[in-house]
Amino acid sequence: MGQVTMADTWNGKPLPVRRQTHTNLHYRLYDRRTSKLLSFNSTNSLDSLVADVLRTQQENPAAQIAAVEYDGPAYQ
Repeated sequence: MGQVTMADTWNGKPLPVRRQTHTNLHYRLYDRRTSKLLSFNSTNSLDSLVADVLRTQQENPAAQIAAVEYDGPAYQ
């Protein structure tokens, strides 16, 4: 996926120019009410994490999704 150009303004004011980064994200998605583990992944893409949250919410409509970041992958 290439760099996406977006209008970086907030409340009518431009945001400072920043470079995109890719950081390793190791996370698990839980149902806040039941503490049930619903999904987990390791990725360097925030888009991938957002897509996983949306897909998990669609698959579990009654869940209150909580994302927790960890210091390493679920499996070594």
